[in-house]
Amino acid sequence: MFRRTDLADLESFIAIARSGGFRKAAVIRGVSGSALSHAMRGLEARLGVRLFHRTSRSISLTAAGEMLLLELEPHFSGIQGAIDLLDSFRSGLAGRVRVTTLRDAACLLIAPRMPSFRRMYPEVEIEVSVDDRFVDMVAEGFDAGIRYGGTVPEGMIASRLTPELDWVVVGSPAYLNQRGRPEQPRDLMSHECIRIRTGTDRVYKWELGKGDRMVALDVPGSLVLGDSELSIRMAEEGCGLFYCLKARVEESVAAGTLEIVLPDWPSPGPGFHAYYVSHRQVPSALRTFLDHLKAPIALQV
Repeated sequence: MFRRTDLADLESFIAIARSGGFRKAAVIRGVSGSALSHAMRGLEARLGVRLFHRTSRSISLTAAGEMLLLELEPHFSGIQGAIDLLDSFRSGLAGRVRVTTLRDAACLLIAPRMPSFRRMYPEVEIEVSVDDRFVDMVAEGFDAGIRYGGTVPEGMIASRLTPELDWVVVGSPAYLNQRGRPEQPRDLMSHECIRIRTGTDRVYKWELGKGDRMVALDVPGSLVLGDSELSIRMAEEGCGLFYCLKARVEESVAAGTLEIVLPDWPSPGPGFHAYYVSHRQVPSALRTFLDHLKAPIALQV
């Protein structure tokens, strides 16, 4: 006899199969890995077949598991699709969205688009926490996070928000007139550099160029900061060279308070990505907010 709990266990089965492990699926489902493992053993016992091959290091689907996954996924997708269609019957989009984001994304992505989102969806409550450190999104109750592609926490669903972003080295004209302008990346090793303390608590190497021409330098410098806003200000004040997103300093470069060093050596990096725990559990308000962040500002009202 089919039980109500079987539905939740079957959805967990899909999450485990698609994520490739209990630990990743546990993050997606918001439960412990041991709870998922226990649920799957119970489901296998009730169904009378083994769904997973288990070893100490990995799991894989049995033939029965592969068949069940193939049959189940379209039905669960159909259920979510039907629920999504209910949005068209609501008088207006509402709800609460809590997002944790990097400061660079807050400045370059969220701030320019927030006014138009507020005008279009006044009933949606938005809470944005700006923090460059890694945050346990599930434990702290966030609906989504925004980070650079390639740094999204393992087990999360990632969605690209922007194309690749260029990174450059900048310095104030006063500093460069005094210390000289680097002509090659290796010249940075004789300069005072404002180094970056990342959200993983490590000092970041500066990457210049791309492809076979890309170099990574552990630059010297007695000033180590974890905030790009403060670092840019210090660079403008002549405290040293700084490595940052080109988009963060366009106004300063145009105003003449900073200039790009080694202009032939920009380094493209992954753009901003949103991440969250499940495709099927993305609330309408969150989905609309993330779609709004993807749209060019010129297309927003």
